[in-house]
Amino acid sequence: MSPKELILQGKNADEFTKNLISIVGVCYGVKKLSDEVKKKNSALYTKDAYICLKNIIDAVVFIGKTPVKKLAALREAKNLYNQQIFLAAYGSKETLVKNLPDFITVINDMRYYDNCFNMNPYNMINTILTLIKCQITGYDLKQLVYKGIGHIERFIQLSLMTNNNWNQKTLTSAKPKLVIPIGAAGCGKSTFYRELSNVINISCDNIRYLLFEKHGPCFQSWESTLSWWIVNFLTDYYLSRGYSVFYNGVNTDMQYRTPISMEVHDSLYEGLKYDIRLVYFEPPVKLNPKERAELKSVNLWANPIEKLDLSKISSNVKKILDMIKNNFERTMQRTKEIREGKKQQDPFDILYSVPAPIVKLFVEQGFDKPTGKNVIVIPRKEIPTEAERIKFYKNYAIKTLA
Repeated sequence: MSPKELILQGKNADEFTKNLISIVGVCYGVKKLSDEVKKKNSALYTKDAYICLKNIIDAVVFIGKTPVKKLAALREAKNLYNQQIFLAAYGSKETLVKNLPDFITVINDMRYYDNCFNMNPYNMINTILTLIKCQITGYDLKQLVYKGIGHIERFIQLSLMTNNNWNQKTLTSAKPKLVIPIGAAGCGKSTFYRELSNVINISCDNIRYLLFEKHGPCFQSWESTLSWWIVNFLTDYYLSRGYSVFYNGVNTDMQYRTPISMEVHDSLYEGLKYDIRLVYFEPPVKLNPKERAELKSVNLWANPIEKLDLSKISSNVKKILDMIKNNFERTMQRTKEIREGKKQQDPFDILYSVPAPIVKLFVEQGFDKPTGKNVIVIPRKEIPTEAERIKFYKNYAIKTLA
């Protein structure tokens, strides 16, 4: 046995997982990574990245005793939300499990992604998980990275040709900004983004479609890990080259965005050296605690929004549900021709038909307003003309990049 193989031992999946993370820290001289897994109460142990990693290890090291049984156990491995990690699609029994992971190769391959060692322990551990998921699903992470960079380079060239706010001479700067929008669908993010000067749109929707179109995309655990890892890699890659970045996702869940935004102060997330601007888009109405509880109690999975009886809903909550309904119907109409094959997706502005219950979840999270000196609040405002809307968002775009 090699020294690495001797270290990769453990009485159970938890011990083995911590040993794997620790040896990566030792091999690459990253003490804070090894130190993180020594903590008994690290926030890491409650995160989906760690739970997925541990459950994958449990399947192939402790549950499966033969190659066939290891693969079978991998197909059943679950994430934090008790969902199968490698499902090919919602409601499908098919999984994307092609290979068994090789942990020694993962340790060695971390040298190709050593940029993560300048980030925080969470991103380092997520890189370990990403390499393992690539092995299992048969994807080559280098190829995914190349495709992602090519996509962004084409976007930059298109923007320089078609967007009057872009200028080749001022394309990069010594102090680039990472702009993180926070708001549900329909809040004004796209309108605001178009007024930002020389800011790259790194969109998880676009990346997911670029890389995993043949799977739907399926929005499953393995796919989300790989998609967001590429988004984070591209964000770091372009910021380090002086480009400002628009971190384009819904980003309403603070716990979900914290590994990048660092709003929760914990050693797990510390280490990023970005100039971050959190842009918060206010919801259309303000809800008191009672109204928020009422909104949360509405189950759109059990009661489709188009059939929902709104007569017994309070006025403010009804306004929110009306907004969700209108957004859902508008999105369905906009994607109808794409679904029917009559139109092609715009690779730089991907449209998905997001279920109304998911839109509602994002809206609920959007009531949690971030705080801090780096927060720019954009008030909800009905603006009648396009010229006025452009002027309104242009002012906030200038303020964001100041």
